[in-house]
Amino acid sequence: MFKTITIANLVNQPNKQVDFLVDRFEDMVEPVNIEFPHKHNFYEILWIKKGKSKQSIDYKNYSIAENTLFFISPGQLHLFEEWQGIEGFVILFTEQFFLQIFQNKNILFELSYLDNLYENPFLKLKIGDKKNIQPIIDLLYQECKQTEYNTESIQALLFVLLKNVQKLFTLQNQKHSSKHQIIVFKQFKKIVELNFAKNLPVSDYASRLNISTHQLNTFVKATSAKTTTEIIKERIILEAQQLLHFSELTVSQIADQLGFEDSSYFARYFKKQVGLSPQDFRKNP
Repeated sequence: MFKTITIANLVNQPNKQVDFLVDRFEDMVEPVNIEFPHKHNFYEILWIKKGKSKQSIDYKNYSIAENTLFFISPGQLHLFEEWQGIEGFVILFTEQFFLQIFQNKNILFELSYLDNLYENPFLKLKIGDKKNIQPIIDLLYQECKQTEYNTESIQALLFVLLKNVQKLFTLQNQKHSSKHQIIVFKQFKKIVELNFAKNLPVSDYASRLNISTHQLNTFVKATSAKTTTEIIKERIILEAQQLLHFSELTVSQIADQLGFEDSSYFARYFKKQVGLSPQDFRKNP
């Protein structure tokens, strides 16, 4: 239903394999043949140094002021509503590119601000924060612009950047989830992504993660301040919103696709979560 774009699509080189890019907003060429909204198969970090930007991620709207980092993760429904007059940097990388140099493949999961719908997807930088971040991004930019850049150097610099951002993010957020809790939470979300329309009990998710239902509920609550059931419900509702907004399926067909045997129950379920009936949401998304 939605096109998943690559970094190569974004830089107008669709036939080329591109796994990493850092560039200045003011130097970027506007991509062609990019449909909005769309999904990414890569991570994107925007550093808005000057100007303002409006972003929509999974039906949530954000107004981003200057001196802000903004994070977009693979699979999120993204609409870039405004970006003219922006100065700053855009950093794009795939999961495979980042993980190539690590034996611990959970290291990306340990970065709580990525792949997480339940934290603010942005970070306001203070003056001291900028002094820490700017030199790393400058080095990434300089290396990336080399005719033959060193991939391992870029991967190492990217790691340093992401870990520094994690420190800043942790300082500005009150939650103190352990690395293990964050990893389990993100693993749970990946399983939800594949199974949200199957009406699986929470115990089934816990079993697939080799932990107890109580442990899963505790880890999810500590990381997202939501219950496991709420996480699953929100994913179902997000899919319903996308289908109502962008497909020609009837409400009954959408209910069936999402595992509801009764379209009337689906309508009540949707209205309770969104505040509008499916028909009203389709008219006024």
